[in-house]
Amino acid sequence: MVPHARVIEPSLEGTLDADNRHRLERVLRLREGDEFVITDGCGHEATAVLGRNGSYRASEWQSPGREPALKVTVFAAISKGERFEWLIEKAVEMGVVKVVPLLAERCIVKSPGAAKVERWRKIAATAMIQCGGCLLPEVADPVSLADLPAPDADTTPILLHEEALSVSLHELPVHPGSSSIWLASGPEGGFSEREVNLLLDKGWQPVWLGRRLFKTDTAPTIALANLLSRSWFG
Repeated sequence: MVPHARVIEPSLEGTLDADNRHRLERVLRLREGDEFVITDGCGHEATAVLGRNGSYRASEWQSPGREPALKVTVFAAISKGERFEWLIEKAVEMGVVKVVPLLAERCIVKSPGAAKVERWRKIAATAMIQCGGCLLPEVADPVSLADLPAPDADTTPILLHEEALSVSLHELPVHPGSSSIWLASGPEGGFSEREVNLLLDKGWQPVWLGRRLFKTDTAPTIALANLLSRSWFG
């Protein structure tokens, strides 16, 4: 088996997607009879054998158990340039189940197009493959902060805030039996006072990351690492 030869395919046998075939045969130089790994993006993987004309076959799906038990959705304010792409990549590597691009008052980027959103989804898929994941996180269409729903009783909603509030990330009480966390992170300059009050009214818990000020892509990365790191060694 060629190291890092992993692709997303929904079936145990068939013909490779054109991009997957290019990656395996042209980039990684696999030949007929070589083994590689397929994942369905839903938590399973299998060892497949490359056949003729881009065909492949695998025997059965396995569940490798590399996904965190804690289900984290990150609501991240859209930042300019490559910063948001970097955040998506790192969030997926750490095991989030969903990324929601957030449109806030102080966002410089106001309306990302469909092509940009599709690029974010490809970045998420690539990050999942590269880190050995088997669960492809959803990258949602951008939403306005005003349209965020109120979290349900089984979800712990965390609002990253730059002020020295009474609760730090390490002190945050998680609802008993909760396996779901929502994490909201603002743009450069933070959420406006109106936005913060809106989220507080919906039940979000403000959390302070400490005395240092972090950039818009760094703050959620630090929070995610703290929340999910225990899952990496389980």
